[in-house]
Amino acid sequence: MNKELLIELFTEDIPARLHKKAIADAKELFARILSEYNADYETVNSFISPRRLSIRVTGLAEVTRPISEIKRGPKVEASEQALNGFLRSNNKTKDDLKERDGYYYLNIKNPGQEITSLLGDIIEDFITRMPWKKSMHWYLENEKTLSSYWIRPIRSIICIYNDKPVEIYIKSLGLFSGNTTYGHRFLSNKKITVNDFEDYENKLNENKVILDFEKKKSYIENELSQQSASMGLIVKSDKGLLNEVSGLVEYPFMYIGNIDEKFMSLPMEVLSTSMRVHQKYFTLTYPDSNIAPFFATVTNVPVTKTMKMGFDRVLRARLSDAMFFYKEDTDVTLEAYANRLSNVVFHEKLGSISQKIDRMMSIANSPEEHRVIALCKADLVSQMVGEFPELQGIMGSIYASVQGEVPEVCEAISDHYKPMGANDSLPKTFLGARISFFDKLDTLVGFLGVGIKPTGSKDPFALRRATVSIIRLVLDLPHNILEDEFTWYIDTLVTAYSDQGIALSSTVKDDVITFLKDRLTVYISEICSIDFELCNQIINNCDFSNSSLQNIKNEVTKADEITKTPSFEIIKGAYKRTSGIIGDFSPSSENCEYTGDNEYMKKLCEGLTNFDNSFENIVKISNLVLEACDSVLINNPDKIIKNKNFTLLKKYIDVVEQVFNPVLLNM
Repeated sequence: MNKELLIELFTEDIPARLHKKAIADAKELFARILSEYNADYETVNSFISPRRLSIRVTGLAEVTRPISEIKRGPKVEASEQALNGFLRSNNKTKDDLKERDGYYYLNIKNPGQEITSLLGDIIEDFITRMPWKKSMHWYLENEKTLSSYWIRPIRSIICIYNDKPVEIYIKSLGLFSGNTTYGHRFLSNKKITVNDFEDYENKLNENKVILDFEKKKSYIENELSQQSASMGLIVKSDKGLLNEVSGLVEYPFMYIGNIDEKFMSLPMEVLSTSMRVHQKYFTLTYPDSNIAPFFATVTNVPVTKTMKMGFDRVLRARLSDAMFFYKEDTDVTLEAYANRLSNVVFHEKLGSISQKIDRMMSIANSPEEHRVIALCKADLVSQMVGEFPELQGIMGSIYASVQGEVPEVCEAISDHYKPMGANDSLPKTFLGARISFFDKLDTLVGFLGVGIKPTGSKDPFALRRATVSIIRLVLDLPHNILEDEFTWYIDTLVTAYSDQGIALSSTVKDDVITFLKDRLTVYISEICSIDFELCNQIINNCDFSNSSLQNIKNEVTKADEITKTPSFEIIKGAYKRTSGIIGDFSPSSENCEYTGDNEYMKKLCEGLTNFDNSFENIVKISNLVLEACDSVLINNPDKIIKNKNFTLLKKYIDVVEQVFNPVLLNM
């Protein structure tokens, strides 16, 4: 008996864009539910295709773990009625009660349950809690009510445990579970009976359904690559499109078609985006990266002559639209488009895009920066970006080149949207990086200034992503893009908002710095693999007015190196012990000359007098401090001696704090 559980929820088509996330969500959720039911298992895996979501559990114990718990009941002086109610609810008698701390207690022992008796509840829980982005429910004829919410209507359920079908009535779906499913919708849509997961996966494959999403994706990638290579071409990498088409088909078939030569004069970005967005076509290039007059597509059925004609016809229509948009756009200058930005709202509380540009101008320093800022948002009102929003910046760069702008300005227009978060590429140019910083900081100052902040997992204006991008622009580029103090840019933007009549919070500067510190803590902790609490302590105690982000990062990495040094524990121990002894003592003089007879204190005085701030020397002096604290009555009844002792220890604290961040010493 293999103790394997197989569940399949056979549905109407699940949107392809949700497949990748659903695999991870289903696996994590089902494992969590099994744990909640105290069910032991070895592995949980999930699988998805357009018409099914499947779960495989291996090593699932036949009986759940027994539970033993101590349950507190009423107080000893409680009424008889309350006590009897407590006993009835737990099916116990007075003889089972234990008295402790003025309360009655019961030792409750629940034996394990057969897993098959719980599968109905487990499946119901899974259906109810699966976190689809959008869900629906449908009418159940036999229940005369609406179903549970799910991404699409569920039409049948497989439930097999230990190679045997488990018949369960899932009331929320109005369905009995069984051991049958269906193959490919068009190529083999017949009922299939399965016995276990291996049989299930094999029979689906025989009936033109590849169950494993990653296997299907690899098959598509390899087939496209081989067919393209046979023509001397390369498939342009597009992980997002590959994931999407993998979710659209149950069994993939490939086709390479032609692009009409008249459309090849369009920029590569326009051709590629039009094919990708509207038709889910892959772009093919020559080895020199120039676009080839061909496209590749993936279908759910073998390609027929009629389908080929349809692919070509629809593509011609789409590219004709793109060519019309491109011609119309290039007949208008970017300056003319920029003049229309006063009618485009950035945010109802933050004015128009035109006002945003004016604010960015206030922190720019050079004529080149002003030129890029003046043109960088102009393509937002172009017809091409209206059709393909993902081309914003790219089309601006292309149109700037067409109208004769210098290459540096053209590239900076495209660059200024980068990076779009932690994993996106950085701008290639210094000019583009500067404008990107202006743009993102203006957004952050504005939204935080009017009280719009991320809450929990919700961040509709992507302020966390913008902040991470700001951090990366400052830290990860080989050149420093900031020509003034970081806080100067914030202050200048706040003034620019005020000049436009847009009132921001009086705490906006502190809010921006706090938000930035939070993101910086997470970023440095993850990128540099440094303890989060250490990052948090150091960064939150940094003064942004006097420190650059790079200096803060350096301080954190230095602190991390120090804390990993075994000798640092000696310094930390001596510092804490000394601080605890002298409290808020202030010496009458900074002179730490010691005139007493104690040898330990004399050595300490000599070490502090000849102090240098090398790590080795501080360790040596810290050992002297620990020896003195162990051997000398520091808090001496003689006030003169006590004052001398305290003065020496205060001097030790002062010299250590000159070298190490006190936050680090107190962790």
